[in-house]
Amino acid sequence: MAISLFLGILICYKLGYYKNTLSIFKIKNILFLLFTTIVLFIIYFFTFTYYNSHFITPGIAKEQAAYSRQIVFPFVQFISFAICAPIFEEAAFRTTIYRFFKNDKIAFIVSSISFAWMHTGANPILIVYLPMSVVLTLIYHRRRVLGESILVHGLMNALLPTIIVLLQTITGLYYL
Repeated sequence: MAISLFLGILICYKLGYYKNTLSIFKIKNILFLLFTTIVLFIIYFFTFTYYNSHFITPGIAKEQAAYSRQIVFPFVQFISFAICAPIFEEAAFRTTIYRFFKNDKIAFIVSSISFAWMHTGANPILIVYLPMSVVLTLIYHRRRVLGESILVHGLMNALLPTIIVLLQTITGLYYL
């Protein structure tokens, strides 16, 4: 995993994907990213709560998730979801697609839909991932700084279990 992460970062660096990354640390950008991350958590919570109350999750999906939690060490799972996945997914679905399409509107639509579709396929849970994908694409689209969408995506993946419990406590809405 460490080798693939190193190679992925190196390739992205050589392709120029990380230009202007240090501009993330300007106060207005930090505030924007913080606000966007909070909005993403709220969107995820309400769309996922809606999904779970209106669609039946197949039993096999729950069994697979439980099995996955048993065989993967939490540290490895955290590194994979909070670091590796955001780096590779954002590079593939934001920068690469934006470079492929000359029209920004088409790139925005293709990037948003393909990212959500890759996570869900032809499944009703697309209603959960599509709004998140649109927000992550908006973050990249705003200034074309890949580091911003990687940072928000990583925070989202890393903090989601904790934030969901907090939002459930605040709102009183629960899902299984």
